[in-house]
Amino acid sequence: MHIQDGVLSPVVCAATGAISLGAVGYSVHRLKQSVGDRTIPLTGMMAALVFAGQMVNFPIGAPVSGHLLGGVLAATVVGPWAGCVAMTLVLFVQWALFSDGGLFALGANVLHMAVIGSWGGHAVRLFVQRFIGDSRKGIVVGSVVAAWASVMAAAALFCLEFRLSWPPSEIDFSKVFTLMVSFHSLIGLGEALITGVAISFVLNQRPELISGSRRLSRGSSVETITRTLVAGLVIALTIAAFLSPFASNDADGLEAVLAMLNIDLNFTGSVPGLLEDYDKVPVPFAAWQSIAVSFAGIGGTLAVFVLAWLLGKALPAAPPSLSEAAGE
Repeated sequence: MHIQDGVLSPVVCAATGAISLGAVGYSVHRLKQSVGDRTIPLTGMMAALVFAGQMVNFPIGAPVSGHLLGGVLAATVVGPWAGCVAMTLVLFVQWALFSDGGLFALGANVLHMAVIGSWGGHAVRLFVQRFIGDSRKGIVVGSVVAAWASVMAAAALFCLEFRLSWPPSEIDFSKVFTLMVSFHSLIGLGEALITGVAISFVLNQRPELISGSRRLSRGSSVETITRTLVAGLVIALTIAAFLSPFASNDADGLEAVLAMLNIDLNFTGSVPGLLEDYDKVPVPFAAWQSIAVSFAGIGGTLAVFVLAWLLGKALPAAPPSLSEAAGE
């Protein structure tokens, strides 16, 4: 659900931008307190995985498609603060390189997918785990519920923002709300399924990677973290290179709603990114469009990882705890 410029009013864009700026700033502040040998590499890995995953739109049984948002997945692995930062890097690269989402609407997109997805999804997962327990079952069920809820919350919040952006005489907001909630309830099922499968895989293969796990220790060897990082990047690049060209061409939920209701908004004044879309990467022949999408996926995946690495270089390492200083 990437909002383009012109969909929301300047006032709403400014308000959501201010909220997102504060939330991301606070996330970076909290991230400074936990920067260690594993924090930034895993944040970059999750950003790369989410970027690649978002390129693969899946159909929902109507002329509508959805894609992974990834906030809950990121927060479950690296925590809500790093998850919010990772999602923000993804959204920035998507606009800056491929004009996916608008610059002025970037604050709203960050609010919906990074803040609600990571912060809100993390809170919902922990709430569910209180009733089921911190077992593998509790983590998976909590992540699945949180993933679906994060999509629905983002869709509902957009409807409120859209209502505040346009006069009632121009748009039937009841239809907008009905279609947005209907489509995104199905997209949320895809989000929940992908998140549940991914978290189950991590729990089976590397349970210590789950955020808050007591087995996840700072004592994890550099070699172990490196292997995990390489494996995650390989998976992300594989998705970007080989699955993204086969993504559904159906409009995503928001685009479909605007088209079905014949809502023609003014998209002028937007600031384009480097390219107009993922398939606009220059290739020698027109028949190579699938290769162009693959190149875009690979380039974007590497870009978000590099940005996370640069962010890690800019952040000071957290001071060791008393137990670590004592060599425990």
